[in-house]
Parts: sequence; C-alpha cells; structure tokens
Amino acid sequence: MQISDINYAFFIVGLLLSFAILASKLSAFFGTPLLLLFLAIGMLTGEDGVILHIQYTDYRSAFFIANLMLAIILLDGGLRTNFSTMKSVASESTILATIGVVFTSGITGGIAYLLLDISLIESLLLGCIVGSTDAAAVFSLLSRNDGVSLKTNVNSTLQIESATNDPMAILLTTTMIAFASNKATSLTDALLFFATQFGFGIFIGVCFGALARFIIANISLGVGLYCILVIGMGLVGFAVTAYLNGSGFLAIFIIGMFVGNQKTRHVSYILPVSEGFTWLSQITLFLMLGLLVTPHEMLNYWLPGVVIAVVITVIARPIAVFFCLKPFFRAYNNRDLIFMSWVGLRGSVPIVLAIYPVFENLDNPQLYFNVAFVVVIVSLLFQGSLIVPLSKFLKVCTPSVMVPITKSDVGIMLSNDYEILNYRIKEPTFDGAVLRTIPFPKGTSVAAIFRDGKMIKCQGDTPIKVGDILSLIGRDADELLLNSLFSHPLKEKRQPLYKGDKMYAADTLMVELGEQYGFELTTYEKTLTLGDFMSYHIGGYPQPGDRVNLIKISLVVVDLEGDKIRRAGLYLTSELMLEFERKRKDKLIMQKIEQEELERRRKIAQQQLFDSINDDEEYS
Repeated sequence: MQISDINYAFFIVGLLLSFAILASKLSAFFGTPLLLLFLAIGMLTGEDGVILHIQYTDYRSAFFIANLMLAIILLDGGLRTNFSTMKSVASESTILATIGVVFTSGITGGIAYLLLDISLIESLLLGCIVGSTDAAAVFSLLSRNDGVSLKTNVNSTLQIESATNDPMAILLTTTMIAFASNKATSLTDALLFFATQFGFGIFIGVCFGALARFIIANISLGVGLYCILVIGMGLVGFAVTAYLNGSGFLAIFIIGMFVGNQKTRHVSYILPVSEGFTWLSQITLFLMLGLLVTPHEMLNYWLPGVVIAVVITVIARPIAVFFCLKPFFRAYNNRDLIFMSWVGLRGSVPIVLAIYPVFENLDNPQLYFNVAFVVVIVSLLFQGSLIVPLSKFLKVCTPSVMVPITKSDVGIMLSNDYEILNYRIKEPTFDGAVLRTIPFPKGTSVAAIFRDGKMIKCQGDTPIKVGDILSLIGRDADELLLNSLFSHPLKEKRQPLYKGDKMYAADTLMVELGEQYGFELTTYEKTLTLGDFMSYHIGGYPQPGDRVNLIKISLVVVDLEGDKIRRAGLYLTSELMLEFERKRKDKLIMQKIEQEELERRRKIAQQQLFDSINDDEEYS
C-alpha cells in the first residue's frame, strides 16, 4: 500500500464521518432515527451508490469491526443503566428481555417457516437474529419531537429492556448457529451451551466489573484515561468470557453496570468520553453495514424482509409483550402495552448478528443478512415515523420534565460528591419570584444566577426572571426533585420583594441618614447620595434585592431606573430596633408622667378654685 492509498483512505473515512454527523440535522428535521440516516449514507456511497462507489465485501473484517463496535455500545449501555431505575422495573423488564425475546424469536421463526422456503432451523435462526429491540432510536425520536417523554413505568421498562435484551438475542443466535453447524445436536446440548454462555457471562462480568470498580476508585489518572481503562478492562473481560465459551456481550454489559453505578467522581469523567466512543462506534458500525450491503441483491429479499417485519410488528412483539406483562403486572394498562408492543424497533444488533451465518459458512448466508437489513429499514421507517403520534394518541406521553442544561461534579470528595446543576428558567410562574420563596431541596444552595451573560450575586431577596440560568450546588439525589420543581408552576406563595422598614429615594444624602441613625461614614462616603453609596459597595450592576449591610442598618435595592438605583429600603438591625424601641418606650413613659403631672396640677387648681369659692360664700 502506498502513501497515496493511505491518504485516500483517510480522506474517505474523514469525509464519511463528517458528512454523517452534519447530516444528522436532517434526521431531526424529518423525524427519522439517526441509525437509518447512517445506513443510508453507507448505501449511497457503496457499490451500488450514487457517489464514491466504494466496494466493501470483506465479511471477516466486518465481523471483527461489528463485534468490537457492538461491545463498546453495550459497555456504554451498562455504564448508563441505573441500578435504582432497574430495581423499580426489574421483574417486568427482565421478563421482557429474556422470555419476551424467546417468544418474539420463536413466533417470528415459526411464521417464517410457514411462509418462506427454508428449514425449521434456518427459520428459527432468522427469528433469533431479528429478536432484539433498539429503544435508543425511540428515545432519540421522542426527545427531538417537542420534548415528548413517556410515563415513568413505560419509559423505565423500555429503557432497561432495550439495554438487556441484546445479550439474550446474541445467546439465542449463537445457540441456533450451533445447531445449524452441527455443533449441537440435541436439546441437551443446546441447554448446556446456553447455560455456559449465560453462566460464564454473568460470572466473568461480575468479577471483572468488581475489579474495574476497585481499580478506578483507587487510582489517580488523567481525566480522559479512565474511560480508556474501562474499555480496556471491558474488552479483556469480553475476550476471557468468550474463550471460556461464555457470552462476552453479557459480560461487558455487566462490567459497565458495575463501573457506572459507583458513587465516585470518576464516573463523571468516564461518561462523556464513553459517549464519544459510542457515537463513533454507532456511526462506524452503520456506515460499514451500509457499505457491506449490495442494494440490487437486497431487492431480491425485500418481500421476505417486509413479511418478517410485519410479523414482528403486528403479531410476534404484541403477543410477547401482552403474555409477559398482562397477567402479572397491573401497573400497565392496555394503552401502555399496545405502545410497548409498537416500540420494538430493530437497530444494529440484527444486522450484526446476520453476519454470523456468513462468517460460519452456513447455507443461505445472504438470506439472513439481506432479510435482517430489510427488517431494520422497514422498522425504522414505518414504526419510527409513527412513534410520536402514537404516544400522544394512546396518552402514554407526559409533559417534558426540565433537566439541567449542564451538570458536573464539584470535585471535592472522592465519593458521593456534590454536583453543580445549571437550570434555565422557563416556567412563567418563577418570573419575579425571590429565592427565599422557592422550596429548594434541603441541602441545595444557589451558587449564582446568570442573566444576559452576566453573573448576579445571590441573596435571599434576589428575584429571578424567565431565561435566567440558576447554578445550584446539591447532591445527585436532589436532581429529580429539582427537575420536578422547575418543570411545574411555583406552588409556594409568592412574597413581595422586601422593601425595608423605611423607604428612601436614591438622591437622599448619606450624611443625613448617618446623623439620623447614628452610624459613621468615611469622608468620601459623606459626599455620596444613597444610590451612589449602594452602587459603590455592591459593585458591578446592582439588582433589586441586593443588600449593603452596615453596623446598625441594612440597605436593600428596591427598584431601578435603567441600571441606576431608583429607591432603596432601610432595614433596622435588631440592635438599632431595640434602641429605637427603648427610646419609644421612654418617650411614652415621659408622656405619661407629663400627663399625670398635668392632671395633678389640674386637680390642684380645681381644688384651689373650689376652696376659694367656699371661702367667699362664708365671708358673704
């Protein structure tokens, strides 16, 4: 290979990656899954495409790349699977991800045997290949369409099911391949193979997951190296498990779960880097699969592919969902189950699994690959385009919940660290509310408010406006409470902005206030007005609610005229209030004494007048 060939390869790879990412905006505009777009780009630049005409038919390298990319994708899925979320829907999601996949694969394979001219083993293998779902496409569609989100139990069940059913589909596929290649000849062999795959997958996954968790928590590395370490250990666990005839995909998923659910700041270093690796893996995988398919050959299998896609959508998946959930879980009504049946979109895993028969030199290898490809395209196009309207029609969607625009660990503690959560205020009822009236979770504090690109000092009487960004410090457990708080109208009674015990105009002379309330001023401060005095001490741009605390009084900004203070309120400190109260009481006492003295003198005068009148009468 010459240098020019290497440069050309770099040019093609860079062009495909860049074009795929930039074209993702088209996916958001048309409301189609990104996966379909990446597949389309691969097909358009492939052998029968309209540009580049790249010929790629190396199934051996495709098998290696597909397994590597899929392993990284599953590792990231494990990293993002929350134990608490999984625990809340563990039973139903596990049943769907295991028994549900068996039902879907079995029903699909049985109907394929009746409709297609293939053997029972081949039809069951085809059913296993297309048996798993990819809800990542679902959630990306929902999030990019008016902020639609699903009911909590439906959302959690689909999320956990989609994250855990891929290993099951892979196990079923490898088991059926063992039958098709005569490596397993009886049901006992199949059960033993299945138990070995499942058992070693769980055991090695738990061992390597615990080891990775321990190493990451006790080693100091550069921020970007933690994720690479996790990927490295995950791939080692994958390889060891596969060497022992276990499921490497199940093992690497469990490794990801162990690492992702530790309460240390290292997880915040791992997840962003892992997201980048996962996007690169998905783009690479779908571009490669798009290049690998030959469209004119795929057209020969379009009818079987469409038939299988319809069977899965309207027969196999609904039967599996209703059978697994309806008798045992009353939390789901019929509308929930219908929607969950429809959401069984097919993604990358069926196409990757369709490479296995090609790699194992089974009969009819192109049947599996092309039918799986058609099933994925039909699923993404037909089911994907109707997900949002169907969620609204069946009333399984809820108003979008506010989430932080950004969040990060403070970086103070190794475990259970505080987080910085930044929220943009959108709810109109928060407009004008002061911070002390907002029921923040206990232990959460407001670090700063950002308005029009400027940071505003935070005090209890600082008002917020729609469009402000609130920077909060709190625990990870507070996030759900904060999401709910900012997503709903402010229920706490709005209190008016504090205006002090007395109100003064901004042009009031400070020297007069100093004499009246008995506090000292510097020579410079004596020359200032109240507005200039407060602006001098606040600094920057004053905002309503800003305070200047003196020894005996506090001054609060009431309102502005432009960026200048218009009025200020004066708050008396407890010491000065006691002094004023003491003076008031002394004044009342003096007034009472004076009144009593006047009354005594009046009575004396009356008595003297009465005595004088009596003396005059006696004289006369």
